[in-house]
Amino acid sequence: MLSKYIDHHKIYLFGLIALAVSLPLSLFTTSVAEIILISNWLLEGKFKQKWDIFRKRKSLWFIGSIYLVHLIGLIFTSNFDYALHDLKIKLPFLILPLVIGTTSEVTRKELKWILVFFISAIMVSTLASTSVLFGIIPYEFHDTRQISLFVDHIRFSLLINIAIFSIFYMLLGKGYKLKKPEFYLYVVVLIWLILFLGLLQALTGILVFMVTSFILFWMYLKEVRHLVLKWFLAVMVITVSFLVISYVTKAVDRFYSVEEVDPDKMDSTTSNGNPYTHILDSKQIENGYYVWIYLCEDELRKEWNKRSTFDFDGKDKLGQDLRHTLIRYLTSKGFRKDSLGMSKLSANDIDFVENGIANYIYGRKYSLYPKLYEVIWQVDVFRRGGNPSGHSITQRILYLEAALGIISDHFWTGVGTGDVKDSFHDYYEKTNSQLDKSWRLRAHNQYLTFLLTFGIIGFLWILFSMVYPAFIEKKWADYLFIMFFIIGFLSMLNEDTLETHIGNSFFSFFYALFLLGTKVNSAKTERD
Repeated sequence: MLSKYIDHHKIYLFGLIALAVSLPLSLFTTSVAEIILISNWLLEGKFKQKWDIFRKRKSLWFIGSIYLVHLIGLIFTSNFDYALHDLKIKLPFLILPLVIGTTSEVTRKELKWILVFFISAIMVSTLASTSVLFGIIPYEFHDTRQISLFVDHIRFSLLINIAIFSIFYMLLGKGYKLKKPEFYLYVVVLIWLILFLGLLQALTGILVFMVTSFILFWMYLKEVRHLVLKWFLAVMVITVSFLVISYVTKAVDRFYSVEEVDPDKMDSTTSNGNPYTHILDSKQIENGYYVWIYLCEDELRKEWNKRSTFDFDGKDKLGQDLRHTLIRYLTSKGFRKDSLGMSKLSANDIDFVENGIANYIYGRKYSLYPKLYEVIWQVDVFRRGGNPSGHSITQRILYLEAALGIISDHFWTGVGTGDVKDSFHDYYEKTNSQLDKSWRLRAHNQYLTFLLTFGIIGFLWILFSMVYPAFIEKKWADYLFIMFFIIGFLSMLNEDTLETHIGNSFFSFFYALFLLGTKVNSAKTERD
C-alpha cells in the first residue's frame, strides 16, 4: 500500500545518481547507493512484471550465469572464508544488472543528469587532488599517484576516462542541443580532465585514454561528412600517433646513451685522497651515468650525516636503504659519490633523498617524462637481474608468470572460487620467488584470474556471457556502451578490475546502465 504513495522511478533515478557520484568519492556511499537501489526495487514490488521481463530478457540470464560460475567454483574450493568474501565482492555484478535490467529505461534527459552528476563528482575529486599536489591541502605524499584521495589512482583514472568520453558524447552526439555557455563549459571540463590524467601519472589510465581515443576515432570518422575535414583529422591522428611513438623511442635511446668510461684513465682517489670504489661489472645507470663508479662511502656517510637527521645506513621515508637512494640520486645529477658531490646538493635535493626519490627527474611533478623514465629504468633493472619488488611495471611480469604457472596445473577446472590467494602464495613459496613477501600479489590481469580460478570452460563462458548480451540488446552501434566496453575490457588487461568492491561496482554500474538501462536511440522509450 505504501508503494502507491512513493514515486519509485524517482528513487531509482536518485539511486543511480548517488552511485555515479559515489564511485569517485566514497567507497561507503557507493555501498549505500547500491542498497538504495536494491531496497527500492524490492519495495516497489511488481514481481510478476519483473519476472516476465527477466524471463524474456535473455541477456540477464547470461549475466547472471557469471555469478553462477562463481558458485560452481565452490566445488573446487578449500578456503571457504575467502570464497564467501569473493562472492560478496561480486554481488554488484549480480544485483545491478538485475535491478537495472528489470526497471524501465531512463530517458535521454535522465541519462544526461546521471552523466552530469558523475562528471561533477569527478571534477570535485580532481580539484581536491590538485589542491594536494600544489600544497593547498596539507597532505603528505611520496608519489604523485597518491594524490588520488578517495579511490585507488588506477580506478580513478578509469572513471576519468568514462567522464572524458561521456563529455564527447554530449558535445558531439545528436541527442543533445547545448546552449553556448553549456557547450563551452563542457569543453573546459574536457580539457581539464585530459590534462589531469597527465598530472595523475596513472599509466594505465593514460594508455586506456590513448587506445580508446584511437579506436573510437576510426569507428566514428565516417560520421564526418566534410571530405577535407575528414582527411585532415585522419592525417592529424596518424601524425600524433607517430609523434607519441617517436617520443617513446627517443626516451629509450636517451636512457641508454651512456657516458664513455676508460678504466685506465679513471681517478683512483677523491680530492681528499680517499680511495674510490669502481664496480665496472655493474651496468646500472641513471640518466646515462654508471651508478657504481666514483664511489667513496666513507666520505658520503660523513657528509650526509652532517646535513640530515636520517642516518646514512638507515632507511628513507619509503623504507628503502637511504645509502642506495643517495648514490642513485648523486649519479642522476652526474656528480661523483664523494664529499665534493655531496657539497653540490641543495637543501631541496636532501629533502628528495630523504623522501625516497632516487633520481632528480622524479621530482618533476608536472611532467610525464619521469613516469616514462621510471618504466624504462624498471625494465632495465629487471633485465639485469634486479629484484622487481615495489616496481609496479616489472613485478607484474612475475605476477603473470605465477598466474600462468597456476593455470598450467589447473587448466580444466581452475583452483576454485576461494583458493586464488592461497594458490599464488603456494606458487611463490614453491618457486622461491625473488619478490619480497609483501609484494607477492595476484595476477593483475582479470582474464588470467578468471582462467586460473574457473579453468578454461568457466573462463570462456564468462567472456561469452559478458560479450553476447551486447548482441542481444543490439548495443554494438551505441556509442556509450562501446566506449565503456573498450575502457572496461582494456582495464582488465592490467588490473584485477572485478576483484575489489570499487572496481566491481564501477564495471557493474556502467555495464548495466549502458547495456540494459538506456534506449536513448528509441523514441518509444522517451518520457517527457
